[in-house]
Amino acid sequence: MKQKLYVMMGDVISSRRIKDKEEFQIKLEKACADVNRAYAGDIYADFKILKGIDEIEGILSTIENSYEIINTILEQIYPQSMRFALVLDYIDTAAETRDVSKMDGPAFHKASDIISDLKRSKLMFSMSIEDEMLDRTAAGVINLILLLKKKWSLKQHRIFRKYQEAGTQHEVARSLGITQQAVSRTLNRSMWKEISGIEENLRYVLRNYSQRLSEGGMMI
Repeated sequence: MKQKLYVMMGDVISSRRIKDKEEFQIKLEKACADVNRAYAGDIYADFKILKGIDEIEGILSTIENSYEIINTILEQIYPQSMRFALVLDYIDTAAETRDVSKMDGPAFHKASDIISDLKRSKLMFSMSIEDEMLDRTAAGVINLILLLKKKWSLKQHRIFRKYQEAGTQHEVARSLGITQQAVSRTLNRSMWKEISGIEENLRYVLRNYSQRLSEGGMMI
């Protein structure tokens, strides 16, 4: 049955340079499993690894948590990275199976073309969901966030993730055996407050866009 759905495709950056491919595959499998569990209400077909360890694909019924999905995957596979495409278009093969590895259609071809464009541009995200204003705005914001985070050091990543989990600088300092002042300096250099504010605005836009579609009775 032909259906119009959101295809999210992720492409591992520099996958050939990964030394321990088995270890990376385990990390990527866990990232997909965590996303499938945490955002089950948004997902039409679970995320799966395809093409060895080069690519993942999943089907969404709403874009409300699309950035959260991307962010979760990137955090779990660090220091490796991925580029992502998000496309709304038809799936005309095996859509009823809810198995992304069996599906095909224009949505997948368009997502693949976007990934190819991203490789040339060195950006990390692009989308095509039949709303050019949102496509350009959201993609610009997401690329800004991802490129800023990509410049973080291993120490910055570790402290930021610990801070997200613990909620206080004191607890982060205690768990890592460093001073609270060191935690504060690292977070400030990471521009975590600014990035968190941008992320919150992005979440608001995606959430309200999805709600408007739902309330308007628009069929995807």
